[in-house]
Amino acid sequence: MSNLPKPVTDAGTTREKLLDVRPVLEKGGDPFTLILRTAQQLEGDEALHLVVGFEPAPLYEVMKTFGREAHTEHDGELVHVWFFTPPGKTPEQARAAERAPLKPPVELDVRGLEPPQPLMTILEKLVELGPGAQLWVRHHREPVLLYEKLRLRGYDARAEKVSEGEYRIRVAPAWAFAEPG
Repeated sequence: MSNLPKPVTDAGTTREKLLDVRPVLEKGGDPFTLILRTAQQLEGDEALHLVVGFEPAPLYEVMKTFGREAHTEHDGELVHVWFFTPPGKTPEQARAAERAPLKPPVELDVRGLEPPQPLMTILEKLVELGPGAQLWVRHHREPVLLYEKLRLRGYDARAEKVSEGEYRIRVAPAWAFAEPG
């Protein structure tokens, strides 16, 4: 497939960036970070054309945080997904429209878990809670490796050292830290 599908061109998209993640998956890798980094580099009139061997359903919600809608086509065992800016909007406008109301914070204690379990537990809880999720995390150290993974998902965090061996971390959508109150 080299032509953009009609729903994608109808939105004003004129170009695509092709990303076939099957080789990464075949080697046992996780293409999630590669997909998100590629999405961050897209121009407004450019779609991310993802080629994969299964429907990447969880990715649809994540890409909304980048202001991107999805168009999916199945071609035998291949799945082609185009992530594009909705018609009449800039990616920034689409991201703002997709802001889910903030949910009440959920307490999460990951102290004592062995790496990478604290990081995985936090990321899995955000997926479980869905858009607008907020967490208050108790951790035995500052989770510096978590910050980039949160940023790629549209979240941010603020850590405060409570005492030796205990940190309290607020995790919320990135926009929540930029707004007053």
